[in-house]
Amino acid sequence: MKRGLFLIVGFIVFSQLQLGSGTAYKLICYFTNWAQHRQEIGKFLPENIPPCLCTHLIYAFAMIDNNYKISIKERNDEALYTKFNGLKRKNPSLKTLLAVGGFNHQRLINMASNKESRAIFINSAIRFLRKHDFDGLDVVWENPGSKGSSMQDKKWYTILLKELKQAIQEEATIRGKPQLLLSASFPASRDVGFEMNKVGQYLDFLNLMMYDFYGAWNSFTRPRAFPTRLESSMLNLESAAKFWKENGLPLQKMIIGFPTYGRTFTLKLDNRSGGTTLGPGPAGNYTKDPGYWAYYEICDFLKQAKVELIKDHRASSAPKEKIWLGYDDIDSYIVKVQWIKSNKFGGAFVWTMDLDDLNNHCNQGVLPLTTRLKKLLNINPENRNLDRPC
Repeated sequence: MKRGLFLIVGFIVFSQLQLGSGTAYKLICYFTNWAQHRQEIGKFLPENIPPCLCTHLIYAFAMIDNNYKISIKERNDEALYTKFNGLKRKNPSLKTLLAVGGFNHQRLINMASNKESRAIFINSAIRFLRKHDFDGLDVVWENPGSKGSSMQDKKWYTILLKELKQAIQEEATIRGKPQLLLSASFPASRDVGFEMNKVGQYLDFLNLMMYDFYGAWNSFTRPRAFPTRLESSMLNLESAAKFWKENGLPLQKMIIGFPTYGRTFTLKLDNRSGGTTLGPGPAGNYTKDPGYWAYYEICDFLKQAKVELIKDHRASSAPKEKIWLGYDDIDSYIVKVQWIKSNKFGGAFVWTMDLDDLNNHCNQGVLPLTTRLKKLLNINPENRNLDRPC
């Protein structure tokens, strides 16, 4: 009964959203260069990306070499760049960016703390982007001034963004070319290491990672969406967005993150409602990483587990014996997009396209989560058939 009621409400909300207000939202989709190494239905390449699905594509990740220059990470990155940016021939309005940084921030820290090394990186990045036909750079440096990093890194991060923006503007003027885009990704936690009232002015948009509030690093299960009426925790979508907004980030530049994967836990005791955990759930058959499953892996688990709607959190969970899964689905996407629109944020980003269901394994269509976001945000409405060029 609860599930049916949620679907009816979702349909009503979806119908209202489809009417739209004419606002031009962004739908930014990340592609990871290691997705090519997954087997069978997990394998994902740039040529698998529908060119009209997203407004912006971000290729993750490039790295910084020992000389502080931007460089490839995978041996075949340059070949993949060609296919990735070749999608713009089918959709000329598509913008592509290259993400630098990611999980290892030490070279970013070393580079940003010195004026000369920053100049080397910035000049190499602009040349690299132009050479490979990218339209911009996405800086992924989580928590530069917190979680064990020096508080001074917070200052260096702001200076890096400022100098990047200045160099991008100067290069466009000198060469008579369209200005490269500059974006960055930020965690949703309040424990942030950024000068929040300054960074927004240098960026074209800011990707807020509104997911992973809880995971196997916690000792208990928890959904990752909206708070309950009685909840005091700040680790939820509404509290995180309010915190960033109150600290000076422009609403239209704030892009809200949508995960295409779920977090898994191994419970200490069988409990359909979750509870104390022993650690991450088992690795997926294709992603091979304990603690999370891609959407297409979730579908297999749901064949054996019963979905539970956590009504107050507007999220879904699926327990089976001692395995507990918390995840987003098409219904929770509807509710979250309504929230984006009511708060006047700039759009949504997907982490990642390659964790969505490329092969219709879930019998919900190709890339069902990302496709639903496209429809809800009214992206490229004139191009309904994603198999054809725009």
